[in-house]
Amino acid sequence: MNNPLKHTVQILAIVFFCLALYLQPVQAENNFYDTEHYQQKDTVPPSSIFRKIGRYMDSLRNRRYRDSVLLKITRHDDSVIADDNAMQKSEQIFAPYTGKVIRNIYFRKVKVFGPRDINDTAFSSSMKLIRIANRLHYDSREWVIRQSLFFRENALLNPYTLADNERYLRSLPFIQDARLNIVNAMFSTDSVDIVVVTKDVFEYGFNLSKVTTSAFAARVYNNDLFGAGQALQLGVLWRNDYNPTWNTEIRYTKYNISGSFIDGAIGYSTLNNYMPLDTGVYEGSYYISLSRPLYRTRAQLIGGFTFSRNHSINIYNLDDDLYRDYRYQVSDIWAGYNFRNQFRKDGSERSQPNLAILARNYNLNFGKTPLQGIYASDPNYNNRSYWLGQFVIFRQQFFKTHHFFGYGRTEDIPLGYTIALTAGKENWIGRKRLYAGVEVEKFWPIKNAALLHTQLGVGNFWQYKTAEDAVIHAAANHYTRLFKFKRTYLRQFTYIDYIISPNNHFYKPLNINWERGIWGYKDTRINGYQRLNLRSETVLYSALRAYGFKFNFFSSLQGSFITSRSRSIFKSSLYSGLGLGFRVRNENLPLNTLKVAVNYYPSSPQGVKTLWFEVTTVTDFRFNISSLKAPAFVNFQ
Repeated sequence: MNNPLKHTVQILAIVFFCLALYLQPVQAENNFYDTEHYQQKDTVPPSSIFRKIGRYMDSLRNRRYRDSVLLKITRHDDSVIADDNAMQKSEQIFAPYTGKVIRNIYFRKVKVFGPRDINDTAFSSSMKLIRIANRLHYDSREWVIRQSLFFRENALLNPYTLADNERYLRSLPFIQDARLNIVNAMFSTDSVDIVVVTKDVFEYGFNLSKVTTSAFAARVYNNDLFGAGQALQLGVLWRNDYNPTWNTEIRYTKYNISGSFIDGAIGYSTLNNYMPLDTGVYEGSYYISLSRPLYRTRAQLIGGFTFSRNHSINIYNLDDDLYRDYRYQVSDIWAGYNFRNQFRKDGSERSQPNLAILARNYNLNFGKTPLQGIYASDPNYNNRSYWLGQFVIFRQQFFKTHHFFGYGRTEDIPLGYTIALTAGKENWIGRKRLYAGVEVEKFWPIKNAALLHTQLGVGNFWQYKTAEDAVIHAAANHYTRLFKFKRTYLRQFTYIDYIISPNNHFYKPLNINWERGIWGYKDTRINGYQRLNLRSETVLYSALRAYGFKFNFFSSLQGSFITSRSRSIFKSSLYSGLGLGFRVRNENLPLNTLKVAVNYYPSSPQGVKTLWFEVTTVTDFRFNISSLKAPAFVNFQ
């Protein structure tokens, strides 16, 4: 019987090869270090495009050869797992070398379609098609990786610095995994060499979100254009009921500009996907942004800036009395100073937490507002500005683990706590209000190798000593230990989330659509100012693979209560959903995760089918490892 998934993967691989055969990446600089630990690989000599095409066509004549090649070039980098439930301290492996001088820094790139283990130095392949496939990908240039290092030659080795650096490299969108290996320590008692090992994600990607006779939506992108730590994304949408029928987007991103750890992006979109102002509208946007996150624990200066111009588009060709015609611009700037750190420069750790102060200024100004009178007092269509100041106390210890949200890749978990105290003032529709809020977040391990993540946020505005738009938000996520059954793993996820606004003024009601309540509910009019969400999911990380695409099977149970602020939440109706399905992902590729599921809603409201078969893509999810970000109000959504 034919396997449609196998043939689909084959076709996609062929398309990738044909589109990029003309590319001839520049070979990375050779570095030489102790051959007892590593060996240099021969490079493939340059050849003409006609010779490449000839090799490619010859290889496709043999089905077995083709299948074996596709298996190799799409297989996933499986790291060696010593302990299924181990959460290893990130700095532990570097601690024995604290204070030693870093003599030399070498760089080694593991091919995208290469060894199963990033530490495998003996991998080689004589298959020409694999070599051609790897040559379609521009390896991240050595200068890009060097600019991303927190240490230099002749510096003293700090284990926390190396742990932070390894984690930062893994967080880059174009890096699948990274290791900092200490070598040649036996040659001297006071110095070592470091080998920076990186494995890229295949740079080319696409997302086909809609294909019908009346609509088409797709996005193509390159996450590491020319291996220079930059990304280019192109999107297109065609719908025969839109005016105009064709809409597009372009976005360019540069990571770590000139080694400053500032990321920059510029672009435009007429796809209504850049933070539209309201529901029921369609917008186009031009924007530019700069961001310097807390890229390492010891980073002192952080911040960001965003500027955008946005305008409504009469996409449905509405009459003037229905179309909301408006234009506005947004400027958003924030900065922070991390003035005390728990880790000393000598590689030791303080008992005191980190301390930081942050500030933010946000301005939204309309150049044109809708002509309809009903929007004159609508908060969404009025100028808004605010200033926020924040004092943050946080302490974190990072651990490396696996099989939470990934399919075997290294995942970083921040165990510790964050306390943020926020104050500021806001001017909205002529109302000048003061604000105060507190947010607490904590990750910690609990009994039986489980993990608990809790959050609590309380915020409130004051207008002439009158409290309004207060928000109370509490959430808890529980992750069980990882259970192993031969070649498969299993983990249980449990989530609970409660939110209420007891005295709303500007805030609009909550809903339970999609991720805000029941996944699969769409455009329901079930609203309220108090909501409780419950969710439990069992994930089976299976050994089933097809050309490197891994399958995770899951079952889910979700429930939502929503009601007015004055009524008991448990006296409201329960909306529930049950799901069963699987997710497919190849972590060598930058594609979104494919999700296939059947969902059953026993108490479905009007407009929601009782049974829903789902085939969609979902973005990769990771733990939030940064305690410092732009100050914000406690969110009410």
